[in-house]
Amino acid sequence: MGKKLQLLPFCCALILIGFGLSGVGSLIPEIASHFKVDYAVASRVFLFHGLGYFFAILLAGFLGDLLSRFLILRIGLAIIIWGLLGISLLSWFGLVIAFFAIMGVGLGFLDCMLNPVAASIFVHNPGTVLNFMHAFFGLGSLSAPRLYAFLVEQGGTWQSFYLVVCGFAVLVLVLFLLPLFPSKKELPVSFGRIFSLFREPVFWLMGFTMIFYAGGVSTLNGWLVAYLKEKGIALSQAASFLSFFWTGLFTGRLLLSFLSERWGYLNMVRLNSIAGALALLVVLTITPSFPLTPVLLCGAGFALSTIIPTTLAYAVSTYPETSSMASGWLLFNNGIGNFLFPWLGGVVASWLGLRFTMLFVPVSVLLMLLFQQLLFVKSKAVFEEGVSSG
Repeated sequence: MGKKLQLLPFCCALILIGFGLSGVGSLIPEIASHFKVDYAVASRVFLFHGLGYFFAILLAGFLGDLLSRFLILRIGLAIIIWGLLGISLLSWFGLVIAFFAIMGVGLGFLDCMLNPVAASIFVHNPGTVLNFMHAFFGLGSLSAPRLYAFLVEQGGTWQSFYLVVCGFAVLVLVLFLLPLFPSKKELPVSFGRIFSLFREPVFWLMGFTMIFYAGGVSTLNGWLVAYLKEKGIALSQAASFLSFFWTGLFTGRLLLSFLSERWGYLNMVRLNSIAGALALLVVLTITPSFPLTPVLLCGAGFALSTIIPTTLAYAVSTYPETSSMASGWLLFNNGIGNFLFPWLGGVVASWLGLRFTMLFVPVSVLLMLLFQQLLFVKSKAVFEEGVSSG
């Protein structure tokens, strides 16, 4: 079966995850109006949706290695469909929140399993494939608000958006049920082997890398518009400037994907981290202006685009037997950074101002680079130890 056809379900699944994780923000005003609640109450959608996703990431890591990765992936898609149907059809706010949590669980299962399943199929170039796949998450994230706006123009509502996404989720499930992939028996892994990962320094270093990557990017995403507005940039223009970062991220994953195998995974992420940190430092030291600021933001996004997929490729290649847990661990730490750093940024902004909050961004990227260097040194030492003992 052609590799391009085998890649199609994975790309569609990443678009679905982009819809599921990024679509909520655009819909909150209409959700609040529909249920006649204020934003404080409507924001519980974020809380329960996020908790469902966060809980499912690590659980999927355990279950994928203990049972079957393909099985957990398909169960995740079925749970997403169940959650989307509830959100689309129910009219009581309490139940709708519960189904947002259910959708979050399904998204966590799917997100965790896509990486090890893809790496087990595309064994010769997992770095290239994972970078290419993850570009489609950006496509889904960019498309979610535009799809919602289109449906509203056609007379639809926020529930229409989730009904359309539900139909797309059914299509993705059907693709993963088709006989596109070689049947391969997955050997279950013992509890002891899974828990032994947490005694390995390399495993923790990969986790810290993800925390600081997510911390820098989520702080930039959460506070850049407010920072630029404070610097005298109009709100609409500031939002446009931020979109250049995500455009660079999407483009970088498409164009740089083939380099990860040539340069080596850890070399790739270290070089890209240095370039991204430099671009972000310049953004924060110059007076914001067009076109320099959006060009620099686009460059920063382009440079940082490969960090998550390339680190995931390194993790699942380093721990093939427990690739589900490796994937879940990295995404779990990515979630910690996404939750924690924007909140800390708000606390710092209230005390010291947004300029100090924005310093989180390059500092986080530089700390990520530090842990990447430690990971490189430790991985090299482990490899040389294995060679000498062999």
